[in-house]
Amino acid sequence: MVRTRYRRFMELILTHSNTDFDALASQMAATRLYPGALAALNPQLNENVREFAALYREELPFVRMSDLPREPVTRLILVDTSTVPRLPLLGDTPIATIIIDHHRPERDLAPNEELIYADTGATTTILVRRLMEHHLPLTPVEATLLLLGIYEDTGNLSLPGTRAIDAACAAWLLERGARIEAVGEFLRRPLSAGQEQVLHHLEQTMRIEEISGWSVLFAWARVDGPVPELSSLAHRLRDLYAPAVIVLAIATGDTGTQLILRASADTLDAGALAARFGGGGHRYAAAAYVRGIDAVSLLNQVEAAVRELMRPALTAADIMTRPVHTAPLDATVAQAEELLLRYGHGALPVVNHDGVVQGLISRRDLDRALRHGLRDAPLARYLWHGPTLLSPDASLATVRSALAADNGDRTGRLLVVDPQKRLLGIITRSDLLRAWAAGQETGKSDHDLVGEALERFLDRDLLAILRRAGAIAQQRGAALYIVGGAVRDMILQRAPDDLDLVVEGDAIGLAKALAAELDGTVRSHAAFGTATLILKRDAETSLTLDFVMARTEFYERPSALPDVEAASLRHDLHRRDFTINTLAICLNPARYGWLYDFYGGRRDIARGLIRVLHNLSFIDDPTRMLRAARLAARLGFTIEPRTRALIGDALEQGVLGRATPQRIMHELRLILAEEHPEPALALLDDLGVLRAMHPALRWTDTIAEWFAVARQAAFPDTALPDLYLALLLYPLTGDERATFATAYRLPASETRLLADITLVRERLETLLAEAEHPEQRIADSAIDRALHGIGTAALRAAQIAEPHTAARAIQRYIDHLRGVRLAVDGKFLESLGLRPGPRFGELLAGLRAAYLDGVVTTREDQEAWIRQAVAMQHTDDIRRDG
Repeated sequence: MVRTRYRRFMELILTHSNTDFDALASQMAATRLYPGALAALNPQLNENVREFAALYREELPFVRMSDLPREPVTRLILVDTSTVPRLPLLGDTPIATIIIDHHRPERDLAPNEELIYADTGATTTILVRRLMEHHLPLTPVEATLLLLGIYEDTGNLSLPGTRAIDAACAAWLLERGARIEAVGEFLRRPLSAGQEQVLHHLEQTMRIEEISGWSVLFAWARVDGPVPELSSLAHRLRDLYAPAVIVLAIATGDTGTQLILRASADTLDAGALAARFGGGGHRYAAAAYVRGIDAVSLLNQVEAAVRELMRPALTAADIMTRPVHTAPLDATVAQAEELLLRYGHGALPVVNHDGVVQGLISRRDLDRALRHGLRDAPLARYLWHGPTLLSPDASLATVRSALAADNGDRTGRLLVVDPQKRLLGIITRSDLLRAWAAGQETGKSDHDLVGEALERFLDRDLLAILRRAGAIAQQRGAALYIVGGAVRDMILQRAPDDLDLVVEGDAIGLAKALAAELDGTVRSHAAFGTATLILKRDAETSLTLDFVMARTEFYERPSALPDVEAASLRHDLHRRDFTINTLAICLNPARYGWLYDFYGGRRDIARGLIRVLHNLSFIDDPTRMLRAARLAARLGFTIEPRTRALIGDALEQGVLGRATPQRIMHELRLILAEEHPEPALALLDDLGVLRAMHPALRWTDTIAEWFAVARQAAFPDTALPDLYLALLLYPLTGDERATFATAYRLPASETRLLADITLVRERLETLLAEAEHPEQRIADSAIDRALHGIGTAALRAAQIAEPHTAARAIQRYIDHLRGVRLAVDGKFLESLGLRPGPRFGELLAGLRAAYLDGVVTTREDQEAWIRQAVAMQHTDDIRRDG
């Protein structure tokens, strides 16, 4: 706080009660632009604002109301408000007043008032722009406060009222030392116990109504003790339920009720609505305190005003396509086919001579009729008479619901008609998506579009089971969600590989209740709150669904397995690896298809970014480094700079060595199982992860070429991931491969593979050295002797990585030599009176070489060769004895 001193006049900078960061920051900026003016700290600060002001009070130019000098105020500067607060020191005489706000006052200005207004997302922006123009210096703390003011009122530069100048001012403040981390510290704060209690009551009384095509959330609560900061509850409800408008009435003791309003673009003017009840604000956020009325009564009055002031949402007429290509009712099948080919449509409405809709014909139905030779048959016989008909004033909510209900069974087309069923237009999913993409539809945060994605990407039988599971969850007071990668993939217009189901509540109880209805069986793990439901589909196949209790995780030490406990959906999602995997879709009937995005997952999907949720993410689980590379490569995304820096920091701390080797190898195998693992491995090399896994491990252009050859060769005798692993480790020395196998505790099959690579490289080197010329044909017996006993995966890796002569020898061995079987075996040797032993192997190996080199061919030749070899050996023995 600054010290006050005696003065003959005083200029005072004031703002509204329940001061937020935009108001406080505007006061601070005004002290720079109006030297000598005192910024009076309002006693009623939002909780996060109060904490910031307390932490940095020595560096901020604020004066407590009680410390103001008792001098007359000669000029008043109001920021972020046009309402003059009631203060004894202001008196009743009009004072010269400057109003600085990014919202025009709802009243006419008095003669003593001057307005400084700009269409910006925050009042702070107006003042920062002037600081920029005057090149006024700022301390890092001051720049941080100003950044918080801009970010708070623009919703981190994401609300509809945000302007380019807001972003420009934010960038300027960052250049002057503003701490971006403060946004997370002060604007994204967990609720206090008191706030959680009020939020729980609001959710208990909450109802969502559709008014003029928009979703409006009404809720009330009562606070009997100290009143916590309430505005953040509206933000929380907006994040959870994504309505277009929020109306909260919270009774505080016996004195009155606090009204809090939030509105999305193009719905209603929240400030004008609050003004009807003695409050104020702007079009997106406003509030009022109404004395002498209970919360329920006030809520009813506000609802009536909302219905009066609400702007209509877009309707079917606004987004439908017109004119519409149609087929006449008296056309033939062949003529209808001609029309479909001409227009390139998948279906056509069919109308009579008056333009009245008779039905719809699809290409699928026409193709079926044509296959049966019905080209000249009347089209009227094969119409589908069930297309959904909508009036032109149908709301977008109705349009979305109708498209989702179509489920792709027919054509995904809605027909817009007048009262006489004359065709006016047609709506497809593309029309709806275009309206959404253009920012024309902001009413229900595309919950219904998410529901449509479920219908599109999930098997119909599976979806029916999931919807029933959601209904049972709701009956049991629980909530069921699809979370994680499946949601991400559907947003990316990809069919999900599998489903991750999370239950807020009793996951095991839900699985058992569903099994009882559907005659399934359940395997549960009470310690983890998980259950596996197995449902028979037919005699040979079954459906398996895993239900997991929503939980949070705690890491006792880096890289350790976490301790878990039951938690909310938000906490459950917070434990996940990347923001793009933190999305959830509710399956409860009351919230079916509602998308939950607590951590900016949709934004990062749209931007193509891999971002961790917190700074210790890679410390908690080092395998996320490999997962980041795999996801980035698969999705074509980029690892955002801060996440990349955190990977580097984690590697410097050596955390990869603290993770269990099996988990690291599991992630590496997942990468090698990708359709194209090269980008992920190249990224791991660039990040330094491969070197951290093993000092000699690198990714090179040569290995990339090997991978491409392996994929193109598609060897039927070798699994591609095994071949990729062999090629990745092929450049290492034998000792390096051995240490890799030991360090990562590879199973016997992979340990043998690495040992085989060492063996085949050594033998091929010897084999090629024996050849006088690189292109000289190597004897089959030499090839067989060199490669005998080496596994196929190692041979295929060498075939790709070694020179042409070696590759040709390997191919000959696999195709022609490896499968050779001699006519003579050990039984024939025994018949000659020989005893089993090392001599057996030597004789048979020599015979095999003679056979492969064409010295012997028939069985008789082989037996004669053995007899001669035995006789020669016998003669040699006699000579040695003599």
